Amino acid sequence: MPRVFATTLGQILAIVAGSSAATLLLFIVLLFYPGAPPSPPWPWQTSYRIVALVDMLSATPDADRVRVLAAAGRARMTAKLVDDAVICKGSTLDTHDLEAALRAELHAGAALTVRTCDARQPTQNLQVLIPLGQRTLEIRTDRNEREPDRFTIPFFGALAFLCVGVAGLSAWAVSRVIRPLRRLSEKADAFGRDITVAPIDEEGPLEIRRAAHAFNRMQERIARSMQSRTRMLAAISHDLRTPLTRMRLQLDAEKKEIERAKLLRDIDLMQTMVSSALAFLTSDAGAEKKEWLDLGALLGTLCDEYAESGAAIRYDGPDQIPFFCKPDAIQRVLTNLIDNAIHFGTEIVVTAALDAGNVVIDVTDDGPGIPADRLQDVIEPFVRLDPARAQRPGSVGLGLSIVDDIVRSHGGTLALINREPSGLIARVTMPASN
Repeated sequence: MPRVFATTLGQILAIVAGSSAATLLLFIVLLFYPGAPPSPPWPWQTSYRIVALVDMLSATPDADRVRVLAAAGRARMTAKLVDDAVICKGSTLDTHDLEAALRAELHAGAALTVRTCDARQPTQNLQVLIPLGQRTLEIRTDRNEREPDRFTIPFFGALAFLCVGVAGLSAWAVSRVIRPLRRLSEKADAFGRDITVAPIDEEGPLEIRRAAHAFNRMQERIARSMQSRTRMLAAISHDLRTPLTRMRLQLDAEKKEIERAKLLRDIDLMQTMVSSALAFLTSDAGAEKKEWLDLGALLGTLCDEYAESGAAIRYDGPDQIPFFCKPDAIQRVLTNLIDNAIHFGTEIVVTAALDAGNVVIDVTDDGPGIPADRLQDVIEPFVRLDPARAQRPGSVGLGLSIVDDIVRSHGGTLALINREPSGLIARVTMPASN
């Protein structure tokens, strides 16, 4: 039982059951409460007769009231005018009912009194005292109407049906809310054992749909990250074999002198591979803070530095482009794109412009381009086009993946577009301020 009440369903059902029980008790208390409106027929018939008598006496002169009272006598009810009435002390539920009804009909104040003069038989010899001019009208009557049925089987049946109906409908409604949560919990537990779990259906209330959507996005990001790191480990392990084998062969060869230049070249190659992998792993770390950067000046400086190194490259665009970004990450994006363009092309043009609140950067080369069916593939980590890969040692296919991750973290997109007749455009589009 404690485990049941520890669940959301059990707690909500406990609240509903408690509320239903409280409602039932409230109904019962209201039935017993003396100040509550009485149930028909008692005391309405008696009160109507008393109200009619009081109205008739109020319209009759004082000298004729005694005669009117004698003529208006009724069985089991007597009335007389007294100067000093002796008030009985008994009080019951019947006297409260009759007094409440008379006050409602006569609009009488505190002077109206209803008591019982026989404690042993509280339903008989009821005393009603009503001020009437200088005297007091004293009425003695019995409760001769039928006893009001306060507690009947239909009454309790209706209350029980109400409580059971509310509890049943609440349980059904709560189960519909809890079901998506239960599935989310099961999926989360299964995801801890296998990252290839299918996405959970986004259903239920808005908050649960949002939680399911966030879980699906988290699952997708973790699965993609794990796959990327697995592929990175496989690619690095494979590519490190070649330089390591060459170095071992040199050391195992029976030569007194080791070719230092070849060893250094292999070490540089291995260092480049490891650096690329680390750059990819830390590209989405998010440690760098955003700040304002003059993107036009940065592009012009980079192009000048590459041109001084012998590359045929130029920058076409505004000298000043204010851009709110992570400066080091954006510089990594630009250098990766320019390095790719220089490797595959002979003439490179870098352009930048502001378009509808977005910064658009194009890095254009005149190289062989990329097959149309591979334009999206090369953005994925460790994907390398075989002809180009053989001519570019040290590359593990992470440059464009790093660019894509950084651009996405700035709310932008990376697109690769083939040129006619040859060449490639690497287009980066990012919001100017985000």
